[in-house]
Amino acid sequence: MNYPLISEYVEAIKAAEDNFKELTNLRPVLGDDWITSGNYAVVFKMEDVETGKFYALKCFTKEQEGRAEAYHQIANALKDVDSPYLVSLRYLDKELFVDTEQKTETEFPVLLMDWVEGKTLDKYLRENLDDKYALEMLAYRFSQLAQWLIPQPFAHGDLKPDNILVRGDGTLVLVDYDGMYVPDMKGQKARELGSPDFRHPLRTEVDFDEHIDDFPITLILLSLKAISFNPDYLDEYGAVDRLLISSKELHDLKECNFLKDVIPSGNSIIDRYAFLFCTVYYEKSLSSQLYNYIPTSKPLPLIPYTIGKHKYSLYDTENQVILPLQFKYIELIDPTFTISSSCIISNEYWGHTNAAIISRSNDLNNIQWYKQVLGIGKLKTRFIAQDTTNRYGIINDMNIVLLDFDFQEIKTIEVEDEVYLICKKGNYYGVLNKDLKVIVPYVLTDLHEYSYLKLIVYKKEQYSTYAMDMNTLRECRIPSNYNRIDDYKDGIITFELSDNQYRFYSLDNNSYINSYTYQKTSKYAKLVINESFVLCKRNGASILLSIDGTEYPIDFEGALSQYGETVIGVSPIEIKYIGQYGFEETRYNYKVYVFKKNILSTQFVYKDGYGCHETFELINDNTIWVWHYGKWSRTGGCVNLNGEHVPWPNSNNGLSENSVPNENMHLINIVKEKYLNSTYISNYDKLEIDQCCFFEIKDLGGIAFVSYHWENGSCDYEDHLEENIRLGYADENMCYWSIDCMNNQI
Repeated sequence: MNYPLISEYVEAIKAAEDNFKELTNLRPVLGDDWITSGNYAVVFKMEDVETGKFYALKCFTKEQEGRAEAYHQIANALKDVDSPYLVSLRYLDKELFVDTEQKTETEFPVLLMDWVEGKTLDKYLRENLDDKYALEMLAYRFSQLAQWLIPQPFAHGDLKPDNILVRGDGTLVLVDYDGMYVPDMKGQKARELGSPDFRHPLRTEVDFDEHIDDFPITLILLSLKAISFNPDYLDEYGAVDRLLISSKELHDLKECNFLKDVIPSGNSIIDRYAFLFCTVYYEKSLSSQLYNYIPTSKPLPLIPYTIGKHKYSLYDTENQVILPLQFKYIELIDPTFTISSSCIISNEYWGHTNAAIISRSNDLNNIQWYKQVLGIGKLKTRFIAQDTTNRYGIINDMNIVLLDFDFQEIKTIEVEDEVYLICKKGNYYGVLNKDLKVIVPYVLTDLHEYSYLKLIVYKKEQYSTYAMDMNTLRECRIPSNYNRIDDYKDGIITFELSDNQYRFYSLDNNSYINSYTYQKTSKYAKLVINESFVLCKRNGASILLSIDGTEYPIDFEGALSQYGETVIGVSPIEIKYIGQYGFEETRYNYKVYVFKKNILSTQFVYKDGYGCHETFELINDNTIWVWHYGKWSRTGGCVNLNGEHVPWPNSNNGLSENSVPNENMHLINIVKEKYLNSTYISNYDKLEIDQCCFFEIKDLGGIAFVSYHWENGSCDYEDHLEENIRLGYADENMCYWSIDCMNNQI
């Protein structure tokens, strides 16, 4: 099959929107590096105009037998492999129309891959020969890649420095999968054999399995580690297109100058790599035992060293000396050394103000100080930095500027594992993702971020107000006549229009959920959206409001409890009676409302309460846990949605198929939410009331244990703490809270 000329491909790509079959969103990124060519193909840099993502589009210039089937097998084998060392790929048959004079056919296949911004390993190596730490990190990162790749059921097939890219942050990625082996190819012959300077000298087309990378891996490992030890080795033993050993020398190792002159080197790691290389040379593969001998120790150039109180210096591991420098604060960015071995130094005690990032000894010759350095996300390998002119930018743990200092402000919003950056440039804000890709252009003004709501509100387009949900990055226009946002959940924003006046707005529908204004149930209550319902008031009447805008008038003002689509609300019924001593006393019954799918399904009166009040908690979709608050004790039990007493639900008694999997922890949560979380208490696990009273909750395995040191009226501090200690416990059958035992009896 004849393929188009490169010039014909160029003309077709320039009119991409008219010539693609499926990839109509792609456009060429014209520039100096937008085209690269090889023996069998030409690669174009493309951009998806809808997502802004960059791709490498490979178009073929020569025939290769079995290419289409091979790439379909490779794509299928790698689709579920989640690794930073690989890029995703798609092979599309008859995807690109090319007006060519080489053949009557006009539709040709393409290979679509993620674009990787970086330098080839060979170029990076030669550009950093004067940076010993960078060379050590390169060898270390390749050893990590080797430990990942060798046990895989697939192999790259043409492993060499030109097919390994070094990203801007130093991480490695493999490209060019033309010669790859995957398990579906077992028994086939190799389509290509790889570069002579990096393949086993005895390899033939029948040598095609998961071990074909073992030899080039050990060759590259040995070369990189030796060069990091002595960069002059590359000039002395290397050449332009290879590392330290030539293809000619591979055919007779006795004539290899590098091995004869350098090995044994006296460096244990270099000598170990030489042993592995020679073993693979004679065996043609690495055994699982020898694979474990690949060392992956990360170079640590500098170690924080304490020289006094709030006085720190650095220990130079290369020269084995304590440096004559002094700082008030030093922190390792990653104490485990798995992500980074850099340090943050500061001239302010216990903080990252007047700070700098030090990655290697050379950095100490010209320290780049910042007014402030703040970590981004959990890994803390990227930082917001403020320079001496009060401008903000982004740097990484190697002190490399990733985002120029062009911003008046940069702050983060963390949404689960995602991190977003709010950046202010001039009078406008934009939003970047954790990869520093602009996802909202710099067109926003008057921006407010609600981190606890995962929401930003801003203005644009002649000062119209918009909101963006940072979970979905969905934007909608919202009304501007509000004081503040009070709550937000399930696509609903609660606007406070004035004091205790609220309306509910749907981000999904871009409109209010209905035409009414609502109030809190009491002046001090918090207006909370509970799953899909809100308990509030309108015109003095209590309302159970669904987030679809439907109202259910209800005669109670307490908190809601919800499990799935079941919601209950409870209203106390006060009952006056004459007690045994002739005084009027009060007890309560409780009217319980049960809603199913926003509809009032049942209601009943609970008559077994005997204290001043009870609490009701749904523990599954048809069982309610009831706390009984008595004068001297507290107990608990279960009722169903008709108010009938039932045992604790489990799979044996058939009450529910949705039994709580960990009853003990659920009871602890009930204690926290219903008993401890009152108007008097603000901290769940350990809290103080009136200076000396506190609660503690402990999981003892079989039971939940609760202790409460309480106020006994004494003015003596020790009496407060030691007397009248209440103890309680909860297991799967009941909860009990008593006053008649001491702490040391448990």
